[in-house]
Amino acid sequence: MSLAITIIFLAAVFLIGILKTGSNNTTADFFVSGRNGSTLRITGSLIATIIGGSATLGVAGLGFSMGLPALWWLLSGSVFLFILGIFFAGKVREMEVFTLPEVLYAQYGSDSLRIISSVVIIIAWLGIVSAQIAAAGKIINLLLPGHFTSAVILFGSIFIIYTMAGGQRSVIRTDAVQTVLIFSGIGLLFIILFMKFGYFWNLPLPEGHLNFPVNYRFSYYNLLGYFLFVGTSFLAGPDMYSRILSAKDKRTARNSVLAAAALVALFAIIITAIGIYGKSLYPGIESESVFPKLILEQLPEWIKGIVVATLLAAFLSSANTCLITSCIIINSDIINPLFFKGAMEERKQVFLTRILILIMGSLAILITLYLGGIIKSMLFALTIYTTGLIIPVVLGFYRKNLSLNRYGAIAAVITGSSVSLIFKFLSMGKYNLLLFPAVIIIIFTVSYLTKGKD
Repeated sequence: MSLAITIIFLAAVFLIGILKTGSNNTTADFFVSGRNGSTLRITGSLIATIIGGSATLGVAGLGFSMGLPALWWLLSGSVFLFILGIFFAGKVREMEVFTLPEVLYAQYGSDSLRIISSVVIIIAWLGIVSAQIAAAGKIINLLLPGHFTSAVILFGSIFIIYTMAGGQRSVIRTDAVQTVLIFSGIGLLFIILFMKFGYFWNLPLPEGHLNFPVNYRFSYYNLLGYFLFVGTSFLAGPDMYSRILSAKDKRTARNSVLAAAALVALFAIIITAIGIYGKSLYPGIESESVFPKLILEQLPEWIKGIVVATLLAAFLSSANTCLITSCIIINSDIINPLFFKGAMEERKQVFLTRILILIMGSLAILITLYLGGIIKSMLFALTIYTTGLIIPVVLGFYRKNLSLNRYGAIAAVITGSSVSLIFKFLSMGKYNLLLFPAVIIIIFTVSYLTKGKD
């Protein structure tokens, strides 16, 4: 029965994605869903995008391994979503662009910055797409043991095809369905665990497991890292901005982001609690297996399929958003300005983006087969992105008042992203926190030294 429910879900999402796609011949339709998204749709799409593999299997795994401080993975994002909603969402929506690199171009007027930032985003977001596919493969493998590769190919093919068919319209429409499933399935698992075992602070757990905001496994240094590398990606992430740019007006964009911030905080509590229940019940298993383990052994047979479908919904929504965002950026911010001087016909842009979705999606599937842990992969991708791009984007809204220019922004992006990559390969990740003040110093210093050349 569980397998049947999961198959029905995948078929339903596929049909919703490819049917009634409407007119998608213009870039506005295909890239930002015609800029007519309502508060309900944009909020639902934001939630479906955020609650992916890292926020389900990953955060539950953190709750299992480190306890209550695992809340900070999503709580840090919630904090920065509130900041985004209050101060920046309206500014972004007013720009009438399609992508985050275009936001940077509008701020600094630099084609080079636009292209460099695009490359950074593509590298980071390809890793995030792969992490979502890997998480989905692990879940499907529960129902079909020994078929991880087949599960990855099946899952990847479904979201690639419907994303190609309908573009952003399909993504936002399927996100609405998936958000309902995510709420229902994760909430159902939490309620069942609570009814069986009561409050988790009454369970047998390692000493200090429920200490907050930090404990023996999670220091203030780790907390700062979460805010800088995870939380800030919500403040200026290409996936967040793609949703804001799809809203019908700046008020809708602002309200959607604020509503999503509140709901993300709620999800942080529920998913972390699920991981803590798992620690009490199965203390010896691998951390990111706790969510699947609870599904297999604590749920009735008929409910298992619903919760598995819920998790697949979470992975699908995050994967398709990151995939289409990356492909739109390749088209709009690299190919079109470099090879067509920004004059490519809209129909050709839509066609090319569909081809890019097929290519990049297939590449993500191949990468998935060699991917490591979900949280480690996500954190690596987000570190490359945040250290290079967050500061130039945020300060760019006040560029004139701060006397910043394109040279400072380019230096900041290159330094932050490339050095974080070098630190990774040299096993010097503990020094990544130093990159944020370094990037701030660089953007101001280089802007000052090149003053008048902009």
